[in-house]
Formats: sequence, structure tokens, C-alpha cells
Amino acid sequence: MVAAVDIPPNIKGLTFDEVASRIALLGGEDAGVTLASRIYRGILQDGHRAIADIPGIAPDRRATAERLFSTGSLEMVSVNRSWDKSAKYAFRLADGNIVESVLLHHHGLWTVCVSSQAGCPLACRFCATGLMGLKRNLEAWEIVDQVVAVGRDAGIRVSDIVFMGMGEPLLNEDAVYQAATIMMATPGLQISRKRIVISTSGVVPAIHRFIEANHPWKLVFSLGAVVPEKRLKLMPIQERFGFDAFLDAVKRYERHRRGKHVTLEYVAIKNLTMGDDDIEAMRTHLTGFNLILNVIPLNPIGNDLVPPTMEEARDFTGRLRGLGFPVKVRYSGGKDQFAGCGQLGRTLLDAAGG
Repeated sequence: MVAAVDIPPNIKGLTFDEVASRIALLGGEDAGVTLASRIYRGILQDGHRAIADIPGIAPDRRATAERLFSTGSLEMVSVNRSWDKSAKYAFRLADGNIVESVLLHHHGLWTVCVSSQAGCPLACRFCATGLMGLKRNLEAWEIVDQVVAVGRDAGIRVSDIVFMGMGEPLLNEDAVYQAATIMMATPGLQISRKRIVISTSGVVPAIHRFIEANHPWKLVFSLGAVVPEKRLKLMPIQERFGFDAFLDAVKRYERHRRGKHVTLEYVAIKNLTMGDDDIEAMRTHLTGFNLILNVIPLNPIGNDLVPPTMEEARDFTGRLRGLGFPVKVRYSGGKDQFAGCGQLGRTLLDAAGG
């Protein structure tokens, strides 16, 4: 019988304090913090692939660190670059599943849109990932490594993170919160808590847990549609968590933010979510609290839903501006590479004949 081999945890899935504590157990607290800083910065910030590649570490300490931590990485399968400086990255996980991430450029800053699941169980009709079904949740290190790998490949410093890639973040909340904490570490990626955004389709109990835990990041909410019957057809999650319960959770989050606006994301779909009844539903359901409505023109994913023209989208948003809250049309970067909102997984489905 072959003895089981203990595999050390991936350092990209540990907070800085967790790394320092593990080292300190062997060499004293001061030594732990000093060595942890050097290793953490080397792997997460400087992009070294292995502890042995980090300069300035004594051989005995390097050997100790290599016993304590692994530094395995996702396999980068492809990079598809767009004319607008965005790029879509595909990564193969150890079990063969593939996830996609997107690099976005805006006003001189770089954002990475990360995936939190391989596939997604929610089956939203406007999202290609939802057509894949759920393969599995990602581990914290697999989320963090998307950022490390993209930054290293593009030669840029990532300033912003949006959990808007493949999967529903609040169905993998522990790993997502661990990853977000790791991203903020000063010796590591140094991403401000104010520049980490987590999007949810409405996992109501998890929204309440987020509020009660007083997490420092920002939630945004995928509304999809406002007419409850239309939203149910587009987003089956409403069968589990009703429309009123979802809006109540959003309003509680707005109060938790002490009156700061909350962001709702609305999908503009021709002949479906852009009618007078949709506008009246917004007037009924979306007044009385502080919000910004981001209107996202549907990005085609190969089903029967029809995207509006840009002129139709502008006309629709113009009709919304009298409702008493700010309305913005959200640009989707990388649409020519199927990297726009709702398109992640489209290439994988095509390759599989789905």
C-alpha cells in the first residue's frame, strides 16, 4: 500500500497572515513575517512561478518554504486579444475543466474579470456560461491565479477586480471571500477593497450573510429584468428566491451602505425587456432607494434572444431617464472575441457542439 503524500497548500490560496503564521512556527515570528513578505511579493506581485525563482532567499529558508507551500499554476490555454485593448484568457484546471477570464482597460487602469466557478448552475438565458451547467467551484488559489497570470502575461499592474466571470460568486462564497482578502494584501497584489466588486444574480441568503459579516467589498446585483414574469423566464433563480425577497435584500444592502447607491444590472433584449411595461415596472419597483441602473445591451450567445441596435439601446435608456435615478449604458469590452458580458463559455460551447 502506497502511503498518502501530504501536498502543501498553494500559497496563492492563503492570506498573508496565514503564510506568516506557518513560517513563524518554524523560525520565530519576526523571521516568519520577513520571509513571508519576500515570498508573497515574489509569487503574487512579481509573478515568479516558483519559490526557487525568487532572488535573495537563503537556501535553508527556501527549502523550508518549499516544504510549507506549493506554487502550482493554472495552464494558460489561449489568449484572444481585442481591438479595444481587452483580452480573453482561457485556463485549464488540473481536472481538465476550462475557465475564462477577461482583461479590461478603462481610463488607463486595468481590470480583471475573474471566474469563480467552472460553468454555472443558474441557467440564465442571456448567459452562455449558464448553458454549460456547473462543473465545480473554484478554489481560492485558482481565482487568485487568474489575476496573477493575466498581469504577468500582459505586463501590467491590475488595479481592479470584478467577480463577473463564469459562475455565481455567492454560490462559492467562502473561496470568493478568501480570494478577495488575498488580493488586498500589501505584500501581494495590493488591490484596494474599494476596487473589488462582486456580482450576484440574487442568492438572497448569501446577500444577507454578506451584510451581516460587514465584508468590505462592493456587491452589484444582476436584475436581468424588472417585470417579475419576464425575470422568471430569463433567470430561473427566481423560482428559488422570489423577486420581492431579492429586492428586499438589495434594499437592505443599500441601507447597510448608509445611503450610498447600489448598482443594478439590466439586460436590454429586443422585443422582450425594452417595452413600456418594463419602464412602468421600473417605476413601480425601483423607486424609493438610492440606485444606479446599468443597462447592458444583450451580447449574442447563439440562442433565440435578439440584441438591440445601439440606436435602439440609446432610445430605450433615454426613455428611462425620467424615472428619478441615474441610468448608464454599460460597454462590454472584447465582444469580438466573445469576451463581453454573458459571452464567457460561448467558445467552449461551440467547440463542444453545444
